[in-house]
Amino acid sequence: MKEKLHFNQVSLGPYPKNDGWNAIYRSYEKIAKHFPQFRSFARRYFLPKSFEMANKTIFFKLLGVGFFGRIIPTGGTLIRRLTGAKMKPYTLAGCSYRADREFFFRTCIFEALHLAFFVSLVILSAYRLLSGRPDLAAENMVVNLFLNLYPIMHHRHTRARIIKLVHLRESLPETE
Repeated sequence: MKEKLHFNQVSLGPYPKNDGWNAIYRSYEKIAKHFPQFRSFARRYFLPKSFEMANKTIFFKLLGVGFFGRIIPTGGTLIRRLTGAKMKPYTLAGCSYRADREFFFRTCIFEALHLAFFVSLVILSAYRLLSGRPDLAAENMVVNLFLNLYPIMHHRHTRARIIKLVHLRESLPETE
């Protein structure tokens, strides 16, 4: 019988193996084990919201996230075609729930890293603005937009697509 999987379960792992981010996965597990509130908060934050899951993800299209996903240097489809690079950490590894879960979790890690840098640059921008350097504050915000905010939106869009893929797999008839 086919395993039924609710999209909440996608974020539970298994964690990707041997992709260079193992220390981050272990750190998350250690923190989450001792602080269940942290795991609960992380799951609520990283699960796609209803507006992100909306039909044809109009929200992301209006913001140009799809275009950004094609040109992003660390795994964009255009970049991969031009360079012939596989960029495995940024690619769904196969057609299985396990591959979906691993990729879902990996996007959470990448987003968390961008989120930390995003917050840091917002604080730096505010400091520079209050210090009388609006030129540097504006420069920081533009850099932040392209290096952090768009990648965050790209990862959120990717997770919404993974969830839709999981739902599609659940609706398909069982094959032998």
